[in-house]
Amino acid sequence: MHQLDQRQEDATERVPCSPTRAGRFRSLRWQLLLALNVPLLTLAGVYLAYDFQRELADRTREKWVALDEEAKTILPAIAAIRDRGSAAIQAYIDSVCIRMKDRDSPGHHIAAVVGDVTFQARAHHRASAGMVAAMQRGAASTFRTAKVDGKEIIVGRQIDGDTTVLISEETRLLKLSVLRHLAGRIVGFLVLLLVAGVVINVVVMRLVTRPIGRLVRAVRRLAAGQLGTCVEPGGAAEFDYLATEINQLSESLDAAERYRSMQMRRAREIQQHALPRKEAFQSVRIVSAFFPADEVGGDYYDVVEMPDGSTLLCIADVAGHGVAAAMLALLLRSLLHLAVEESTRLPEIMQSINRRFAEASLPGDFASVALVRIRPNVRELEFASAGHEPCWILPKLGDPIPLESTGLILGIDAGAQWEVRERTLSDGDWLALLTDGVTETLNETGKLFGRERLMQLLLACRRGPMNEAAEQIRSELQAFRGKRKPTDDVTILLASLHAPGPA
Repeated sequence: MHQLDQRQEDATERVPCSPTRAGRFRSLRWQLLLALNVPLLTLAGVYLAYDFQRELADRTREKWVALDEEAKTILPAIAAIRDRGSAAIQAYIDSVCIRMKDRDSPGHHIAAVVGDVTFQARAHHRASAGMVAAMQRGAASTFRTAKVDGKEIIVGRQIDGDTTVLISEETRLLKLSVLRHLAGRIVGFLVLLLVAGVVINVVVMRLVTRPIGRLVRAVRRLAAGQLGTCVEPGGAAEFDYLATEINQLSESLDAAERYRSMQMRRAREIQQHALPRKEAFQSVRIVSAFFPADEVGGDYYDVVEMPDGSTLLCIADVAGHGVAAAMLALLLRSLLHLAVEESTRLPEIMQSINRRFAEASLPGDFASVALVRIRPNVRELEFASAGHEPCWILPKLGDPIPLESTGLILGIDAGAQWEVRERTLSDGDWLALLTDGVTETLNETGKLFGRERLMQLLLACRRGPMNEAAEQIRSELQAFRGKRKPTDDVTILLASLHAPGPA
């Protein structure tokens, strides 16, 4: 019946919501910090880039103004000594340039165009036609800069008639100065960002993270089954509202669980009460074990002493487990006892149970049933099975004899009929009636217990007293299952075919 149970569950299975696990950087605190700090860092970066360009432009302008002033100073001096000849002009330019040190004015160079003659300072060995051409390009550009030999220069210029004075310096020192200034600002911004991060983190912790953490822990305890869990209010009004709602939900769930537990306990007591309450009957002695997968189960077994002196053994397995299956199992018990009052013949008993079960149950409700009628006077049994797990005769000597299905399971065809088979018995023979929850027990790797293992277990139990066999089977099943949760009800009914007395 387990495979049928699985098909029924698959037909109505709902796709569960996929669980999500928020990583550390998906927590609300980190998301708030990122939401606040990333825009702040972006704005700071944009501002610093703009500030660097503005500062560089200002320093460049200041430098070319200074170079213009220097050129303005040199221009009258050249006009004054022009009459002395080219040698005097060259000597004057060299004397001025040599006083400029690379440490303070890197790449400093002076060029003068007097009429058709070009003079360049030779003190620092930078004189070349390419240098003059670059200085002229720079002087004509918007930002007074040009490239020469892979280096950027800034140029100052003054013109008076046919005399032009050009003075240049490399921008390297200028840019380094601006970068140092920018680095200082970056450090300041980082310090401010660190302080702001600490403040924001403290505020978020106090106003958001801690209250939410309390709510999350309370919800996790509820999810773990700790109903009645309460969370202390604290924080903003919205968190107080959530805490109140969670507390009310927790109390409601706790009350509902207590009521459910009480009802299930009562249902379990009723189901246990419906099972046979004695071990010795007129012609058989029984040992049984019943382990529902849930608090109540869909398995059912019974022993009925018939009016003609025979004994009827019944074991049934309703599709599914839980409350609905337990209700159908109790229905089967009532139908069995009603059918026995009407007839002692197995075919008529099975047909009566099936017809009334089909009328009373919902479409899709099925049950397997095995009936064994023992006639002690003639040492025979009659057997009929509605799609049930094979039952077994365990003789003192010889191999186990299976009692297999003789017809359809209950609930499919209201007019179905079942073949009845007979077997001869001997004093001391055992009967083993069980549900498929035994053979279909799964271990932690998903492997079935199986019928071969069951046969070995039954033969091992057969060598000992019957009153210990059911417990031995239960222990073996539990050891095989390990930590895996039961997936189906397990019922075992053993009967010894001799007069009441020690087994």
